[in-house]
Amino acid sequence: MNKGKEKIPPIVRLHYKKGDLIVKEGDYGISIYKIIDGRVGVFTQAGDQDISLATLGQGEIIGEMVFLYGDTEPRSASVRALEASEIEVWHPARLSREYDQIPGTLKYIIDQTLGHLLRINKVFGLLRAREKAERDSAPPSEPLTSQRRFYRKEIDMLCRYRPAGTSSEKSLIGRIKDLSRGGLALSVENSNVEKCSHIPGDKFSINTELPTDKKLDLTAEIVAIRQDQSDKNVLLGMNITHLTEHDMKNLGFFLMP
Repeated sequence: MNKGKEKIPPIVRLHYKKGDLIVKEGDYGISIYKIIDGRVGVFTQAGDQDISLATLGQGEIIGEMVFLYGDTEPRSASVRALEASEIEVWHPARLSREYDQIPGTLKYIIDQTLGHLLRINKVFGLLRAREKAERDSAPPSEPLTSQRRFYRKEIDMLCRYRPAGTSSEKSLIGRIKDLSRGGLALSVENSNVEKCSHIPGDKFSINTELPTDKKLDLTAEIVAIRQDQSDKNVLLGMNITHLTEHDMKNLGFFLMP
C-alpha cells in the first residue's frame, strides 16, 4: 500500500480502439483503471492460447489487486478492449489515503476478498486451459449422453446450497440445470464464487423441490467447473455423494422417462 505524502498524480482518461491491449499479464504496472465507456476482456495465457476470464463494462474496475500487493507482484491477467473504450486511470496513492482511514477490520475483509478473487481467477484459467487441451486432443466419440452411467434429465430448477457442514444461514441460490441419480449440473452466479470456495473437491448440501412437489436434500461434490458463455454464471459439474433412501426413491420417480 502506498503510504507516502508526495504529490498525487492527477486522474487521466485514455481512449482505446477495439483490440488494443490495456494491461499485459506479467507487467509490474501500478495504475488502477475504471471503465467509463465500452467493454474490455480479461484473459490469461496458457501456452499460445488466450483463456478468457471475464468481460467487464461501464463502471467496473481493473487492476484492483494493486491495493493488495502494491507493485511487488506482476499483473495476474491481461486486459484488451473489446470495442472502442474510454478508461479513467488512477494512481494508487490517490485511493491509498482513503484506504488508510478505513477501520482495520474492514481492511482485513477487503484484503481477504481480493486475495480470494485472485485465486479464483488462477483456478478458472487453469481449468479453462485444461478443458481446451482435452477437447483439442480427444478423438471423435459418441455423444456424451450415451456414455453416462445414469439417465439424466434436463431441467431448470431453483435450489439453495451451502458448503457441507455449515448452517443454513450460509445458503446461496443456484439453479439445477440437469439431474440424474449420480450427479447434477448446478449454475451459480459469479458473486457466489466470491463468497466461498467453489473448486473441484468442494462438497455442498443442496436443497430443492422437485416438479413432483417432493423435497430433495442431497450432498454433492464438484468435479468440474466452467464459465458459461455469458460470463455471468459458473456451471458446476457435481457428483452426488449422499442421498437418503427416501430422497433416492423420490428422485427415481421424477427421473422415470
